Amino acid sequence: MSKPRVGICLPVFAGASAWDHSLDFGVLKSLIPKWEEMGFNSLWVPDHLTMGDGGRIFECWTVLAAASQLCESMRLGTLVLCANHRSPAVLAKMAATLDVISNGRLELGVGAGWRASEQLSYGLKWEPSVKVRVKRLIESVEIIRGMWTNDNFSYSGQYYKVDNATCSPRPLQKPHPRIWLAGKGERIILKAIARYADGWNVDEISPKEYARKLEVLRGYCDSVGTDCERIDKSLETIILISDKKEELQRVVEWSKWYAGIQAEYGTSAPAQGDLAEMKSRYLLGSVREVTERIAEYVAVGVQQFMVYFLDYPSMRSMKLLAEDVMPSL
Repeated sequence: MSKPRVGICLPVFAGASAWDHSLDFGVLKSLIPKWEEMGFNSLWVPDHLTMGDGGRIFECWTVLAAASQLCESMRLGTLVLCANHRSPAVLAKMAATLDVISNGRLELGVGAGWRASEQLSYGLKWEPSVKVRVKRLIESVEIIRGMWTNDNFSYSGQYYKVDNATCSPRPLQKPHPRIWLAGKGERIILKAIARYADGWNVDEISPKEYARKLEVLRGYCDSVGTDCERIDKSLETIILISDKKEELQRVVEWSKWYAGIQAEYGTSAPAQGDLAEMKSRYLLGSVREVTERIAEYVAVGVQQFMVYFLDYPSMRSMKLLAEDVMPSL
């Protein structure tokens, strides 16, 4: 079994850290090269229009384009794009350009979207049916792959059409950059992942739940003739490495605050409750506790962790993870 990989979820929205609610790209700019030196393998950016304290968030593609010039080897991923924020043809073009300017490092994560409030506030059409949103997502993936791999591409679906569209230059990665799909819905999204995805990401889930979802995914893969082993399996989560009770309690209070912020948008939020509950869902505690927790996830099939460091911009948890936790796994 190969060692798990760790990618950093960039704190591009105010309140992504329990220690700092500022939004300063200058800090990110200074830290990205350091993260690469520490051995983190990838950078991931969420795709929201309003999020966090005061709704303050940087736009996903703009940040990724800048980050691509600040590191040389780290993969660059979207975690995940909302398929409804851009037309699939335009998205294919944007993604191809980023793959070229990053020398072939793009990981394209796409999702069906889940926050009605931000889309409606920006004048975008919101589809309340999860089933319809996933169908739109599937058509988007088919168009993106088609434009990446053909000189000219036409498509006529139920929701999208393109007519003799050209995407040149094409992505550097062949046959194309990997496409990640995110979600844990067993009836619709996991079935789509089995058929269309190169990577699967899920968040806020226990090791036991992860194992069960993975078995469902394997079943769908068997039914459609997909080799499940070729699908990369990841977990998006939050982390704080500390044995100080007051710091861990600070995370609990942050979770309650963040839940309130999310409620303003009519959406879900990280688990609230006591520290024991949060430790059951996230990577929180001493070096030993976090090491054991990561090992539990690895044992049930997680190959990559995408993490938000809750003590950002401090590098304490980052260093402990890179120097003490990961080498012992």
